[in-house]
Amino acid sequence: MNLLFLEHAGKSARVGFASVPDERPRPKLTQTTTTGAVARLKVTNGLAPVDPFKLTSAEVASKDPELALTQVGRRLDVELTAAWFNPADPAKPVGEFKELDVVFDPQGNEKERRPRVLRVPNLNTLHPIKVGRRFPLSEALTQFVFRASHQLVHEDGLTQEFLFGLARELHEKQEVAFLGAGPKGNQPLVVREKGSPWRAFLAGEVRGEEYRLVVLLSDQELKRPAPIPAPTTPAA
Repeated sequence: MNLLFLEHAGKSARVGFASVPDERPRPKLTQTTTTGAVARLKVTNGLAPVDPFKLTSAEVASKDPELALTQVGRRLDVELTAAWFNPADPAKPVGEFKELDVVFDPQGNEKERRPRVLRVPNLNTLHPIKVGRRFPLSEALTQFVFRASHQLVHEDGLTQEFLFGLARELHEKQEVAFLGAGPKGNQPLVVREKGSPWRAFLAGEVRGEEYRLVVLLSDQELKRPAPIPAPTTPAA
């Protein structure tokens, strides 16, 4: 379980940051045959890296240059990492390149090219995650698309009291609060290494002595489409 450094009302604490458990456990699927259970393995397909435009009819008739028959079915016990190779020298990997993010508009036209940013998690850094502006829960549920959710978990009695009070405030007012990272608390949250930036919201619920604090992650807003103009009638 990861940790989240949270600050609210002049108090700060490191609390647990975990995935929300499934309401119903997922069933375990097992594939079997008449000879027993079926296991999944990674094996090579035996395809050789050749350029089909450079193959001649004589090569295809005399042998199979596109097949590596000695490698067919060989089990892969380790994960292979991706690499880029120079077409002029396939044995030499290419290391001097830049990764770019290409942004397209809704019509599919290229809009922008920018260097890819490799982000690092910012949940438990020097600057705590700040609880920011609040607004009604109903507005959040109708204005944003939530891609993932995580829960905050207390580690001891002090963090339990800290989180319970925050959850009760949000529950009684039926509000959600923005969560912001960075020195000013205005930056998006990055949950995992090389992950995407998320706009984060904190929602709370209290039932008796039990509480629940859920961090909702969103990267898209819901916007009402522009109204279609009414057809004009031709003049008489």
